[in-house]
Amino acid sequence: MPGEFEPLSMVKMCYPNNMPLNVYKTIAKDNKVLLLVNPDYQNRSRIEKARSDLTNAGVNVDNVTFLDMNIDDDYAYWVRDFSPFYVFKDKQLSIVDFNYNRPQRTEQNAVPKKLAEDYFYIPYDKMSLTHTGGNLMQDGRGTAFSDDLVIQENNNNEARVRSLMKTYTGTDNYVITIDPQGDYIAHIDCWGKIVAPDKIIVARLPKNNPRYQYYEQVANELANTKCIYGYNYRVYRIDEPGGSAVAPYTNSLIANGHVYMPLGSSASYNERALDVYKEALPGYDVVGLQGFSSSNQNAFLNTDALHCRTHEVPDQNMVFIDSREVNYGNVPLKDKYVIKTNVVSYANEEMSDVSIHYSINDADYITCPMNQYQETTNYTFVFDNLKSGDDVKYYIEATDAKNNYNVDPTCGQLDPHHFVID
Repeated sequence: MPGEFEPLSMVKMCYPNNMPLNVYKTIAKDNKVLLLVNPDYQNRSRIEKARSDLTNAGVNVDNVTFLDMNIDDDYAYWVRDFSPFYVFKDKQLSIVDFNYNRPQRTEQNAVPKKLAEDYFYIPYDKMSLTHTGGNLMQDGRGTAFSDDLVIQENNNNEARVRSLMKTYTGTDNYVITIDPQGDYIAHIDCWGKIVAPDKIIVARLPKNNPRYQYYEQVANELANTKCIYGYNYRVYRIDEPGGSAVAPYTNSLIANGHVYMPLGSSASYNERALDVYKEALPGYDVVGLQGFSSSNQNAFLNTDALHCRTHEVPDQNMVFIDSREVNYGNVPLKDKYVIKTNVVSYANEEMSDVSIHYSINDADYITCPMNQYQETTNYTFVFDNLKSGDDVKYYIEATDAKNNYNVDPTCGQLDPHHFVID
């Protein structure tokens, strides 16, 4: 399963949706949007009405694809929850469906198969697992996260849950936590957000809040969990005021170098939350979005905000850079240090460039091509002239013959891999 922070082809949303049209406008400015348009109660298409509304609001409708899709009623717009999981299988983007944990919403349950067969024309699988999109986040490298709602909704059979996720989605490491929020919804996106293969944002409440200890328990657990690079996850904390204040900061959307963060009811907390995303994702365009509806009431809630009402569609032609054996921290002095990575073009194109960019002791970055191992997707680079005390930063860029591009780590030069020679 690719991560939300990896290249996307489009952002899925619904119409109607209890958000201002300015939200559509902001997202469609820099991203393609797939708009699932719910027919009216006589089952008549409302695509022309949706197109007119968005056009009048200044939305770039050239970036919007309008698709008739029955989603039960106008108040069932949680596309995050009923959308499928997207998985690359043999370099082919595929849809993996599940039993949506709102079984009474039969039309929403049917959406994933319709998308696979009638719109994307990609393979479709369904696993006999009860789940919901809001209770899943993934690092794009085989690790996924949910709270224990997924166990409870599957007859408390944890072994079966893990087995199905591994078989259908390639989840080798399924991190299942408690739900610190203690609310009815029990969705992980209400309190946590993975923003890179090694970075997670976790909400933090005031110490006098009765749920404070549970948030700290989860934050500590994740901070002591190893990411795919071999070191512990870097956990960033985002403060929420607690109580009746609206602060849905982790319920955000990451799309193609942008972070769209739902704003809450406290201006000072909003600003601090935006700063956390800027710190965690340097170089990203971090945008705060207000969720006021036409009734002039804040439509965003702590249990229902922007992430719930959007869903990313991965780029079928992305370049995937999978670096697992990463040098980090203090390392002992050796004759040579081999940097290894696996680079795959899902477009099945030849790689036109796979390069490492490195800086030693904060000198200017040097760019060198990485060496391909025979006819495989494995690439290497060797540092053979390092000495004790050297401080090394590096990142990898890859481009295929169709100019599909990616970088590892996620923020490239602004937050590179980093190690120091003892």
